[in-house]
Amino acid sequence: MRLPQAASLLALAAQVHGHGYIYRVTADNTIYPGYDIFIDPLLRPAPYRIAYGGGQTGPVYDLNSKDMACQRIHTPAPGLIAQARAGSNITFWWSRWLYSHRGPITAWMAPYEGEIEDVDVNELEFFKFGEEAHDENGVWGTEKMLDETEGKWTVKIPADIKPGLYVVRNEIIALHFAVRVPPNFAAFTPIGPQFYMTCFAFNITGDGTATPQGYKFPGAYKDDDPALHWDLELGEPYPMAGPKIYVPEYDVQLEPKPEVIISPTNNATADEEYWKAQADALAAQAATTEFFDSIGG
Repeated sequence: MRLPQAASLLALAAQVHGHGYIYRVTADNTIYPGYDIFIDPLLRPAPYRIAYGGGQTGPVYDLNSKDMACQRIHTPAPGLIAQARAGSNITFWWSRWLYSHRGPITAWMAPYEGEIEDVDVNELEFFKFGEEAHDENGVWGTEKMLDETEGKWTVKIPADIKPGLYVVRNEIIALHFAVRVPPNFAAFTPIGPQFYMTCFAFNITGDGTATPQGYKFPGAYKDDDPALHWDLELGEPYPMAGPKIYVPEYDVQLEPKPEVIISPTNNATADEEYWKAQADALAAQAATTEFFDSIGG
């Protein structure tokens, strides 16, 4: 199926997926395509991505599930590894997020050895290196993504970590149904937090030596953590869920790098088709999201 022929089907598929997904990542000023759940499964040959693949945007509900590491569907494994310097930024580009799905955004990373396709994500030990809840005015990071940054969320790689291969995990915890569910959603949505995450393969360079303590998924979150049973209507300061964020011992001043865009198809003509199909799918997904926002979903 050629992308121009598939574009309308992709847009239709996006209309049934109200939740967001990461369609692009900027790492140390290199822009990588994420795994686009509407387009990449159709490409032949299969595309190389820094993201674990997947075909759905739904949340993980059970924090004791193995799916907590890198989502329910996390195949194929990354076929490409992002290159970034310790102390540089990573920006995750989310599709249109739901205003109703307020909650903290976090970033985690775990070292690994060997080939990425051989890694058991449930054996990785992740440490948290970025987090954002809400500001002094009660505006959540998920809301800022919508209103201020066009869906982008940026975090800095710790400057002092030991160089090597890492799996980087970006997560949003939606707390809108953490303590109650409206009657019109009760039949198919359980009470509790909703976890949305994607994992990516990175090679981090630098001269640091830090090896922060990590935690496996499941296990990093506890059932009795009050931050996972948080009432958004209270308007109180949020305590953050899970282990404390790792704070590096020092920062570094890095020479700026020129922007590089990694081709999603390795073909300039096909790239234009890909980006057009992606824009159509993102627009359809945004329309669905806006509808669910209108009914409080």
